[in-house]
Amino acid sequence: MSKTLVAFFSASGVTAKLAKSLAQVTGADLHEIQPAEPYSSADLDWTNKKSRSSVEMNDPSYRPAIGNQVADMEQYDTVFVGFPKMEYGFNCVLCA
Repeated sequence: MSKTLVAFFSASGVTAKLAKSLAQVTGADLHEIQPAEPYSSADLDWTNKKSRSSVEMNDPSYRPAIGNQVADMEQYDTVFVGFPKMEYGFNCVLCA
């Protein structure tokens, strides 16, 4: 039997809501990707060039530490990944 995972990072809760719906419809396990250092609203202010997310997005080599990981990825045949659309791409959390 195939096993499915919905892994997601959500900054505002919109992606979390969609990920939870997808997991429920597909019968998948759900995993929220969390950075080791959570983002504040100020960190996510893409209009501020000095905000944490703006600084991270401008450094292609940056990989934030992840606070939680899936214990055994080998058990999954299918993985859906959900993330917010950032102004200039996707959040560095997904690169880590």
